[in-house]
Amino acid sequence: MQLQRSSSQDGELQFHYRWQQQGQTVDFSFQLPEQSVQQHLSSFRRYSPQLANTLMRQALQQELGRRNTAGMQVELPPTGSPFPLKVKARRAADARELQQQLTAQLQQARQDYLHQIYHTELRLQPNRQVIMVDHQRILADSLQDLLPVAAALQQKFPYTTTREISQFLLDWLQRIPYQSLNERSQSSAAGFLPPLQLIQQHRGDCDSKVVLMAALLRLLLPDVPLVIVYLPNHAVLGIGMQSQSSDQQLRLDGQNFVLADPTGPALQPVGEITARYQLYLQPGIANYRRL
Repeated sequence: MQLQRSSSQDGELQFHYRWQQQGQTVDFSFQLPEQSVQQHLSSFRRYSPQLANTLMRQALQQELGRRNTAGMQVELPPTGSPFPLKVKARRAADARELQQQLTAQLQQARQDYLHQIYHTELRLQPNRQVIMVDHQRILADSLQDLLPVAAALQQKFPYTTTREISQFLLDWLQRIPYQSLNERSQSSAAGFLPPLQLIQQHRGDCDSKVVLMAALLRLLLPDVPLVIVYLPNHAVLGIGMQSQSSDQQLRLDGQNFVLADPTGPALQPVGEITARYQLYLQPGIANYRRL
């Protein structure tokens, strides 16, 4: 796929893609404000356990400074070590109450940090609590910035079906160079790129491309249900649309989702998923999140 990028004098970044599809030349162009690209989800960061621990410790020390802990002893773990803390007091009830309050403060500080950097904590099968990129929130917060791309798609396809627009997005995204990343359920965001950064850098891993594709579908087809499906070292998109007999599907919460994999470089059509992942596409086994 050929990509031409340029900057206009009025602060617009221009993107023009061209590729061959079944012997035909396909063109796709749009403009994005340079300021939007530079500021897009600027607080997104890689999760750092060490920084999380430091912020939790600071929040705890601030809380202790506001409390009267006379007659009590609060034991903190060594710097860099994980919590929990220990509280001792003459009355066991007092110790329990203070420990519960301080623990709640620690948890709030941790959640505040995760929210700030666009991460979340999820429980995945089989009974694993993991910290990962908050794909749902990143999608929601990217919609405004992606309006110019959606408008270009709407102009290109004024009348289209869910399958047709999904297939075009696959054809485009699968040709954007793939950037690998760590295990999906243990992501530190080392390679995840929010949508506009993916477009600007012209690279992305599987969940980066899934979020971009899902966001554009959300803008174009707001009533179509979407899910991100987490697989070992991979992620794909589930689209709630009319299926064909050959489609790989997953039934979730009483609804069928046709699967699509925008990762590339393999040019897989809507409804086709690599065979090695099909074992994990079973109700009750597959990990997913609605988008």
